[in-house]
Amino acid sequence: MPVTKVEKDEIVIRIPVSALCGVSDLGFVVRDATLFAPHVAREISGEDMGERLWIEPLVEDAMIRAAESDAPGIIWDDASAEGQALYENDRET
Repeated sequence: MPVTKVEKDEIVIRIPVSALCGVSDLGFVVRDATLFAPHVAREISGEDMGERLWIEPLVEDAMIRAAESDAPGIIWDDASAEGQALYENDRET
């Protein structure tokens, strides 16, 4: 089952609560995923110190990978792509 899909005019992300129990190497064990899940959801919707949603980089990276995979519905802006390449180079250093 896919974790994400398009429903009407929204991209919907669904993570089964049971998936929280299968995560390892975090330094803790989830004993009750039902109690833990609302707190994880709150953090996914939370903001960093710059008031940027935690999920924004994930969405932006997914958009870039989709565009680079020749997804339909976009046009390339050479000036913007050049700026993006410089931005990614700065992020790597």
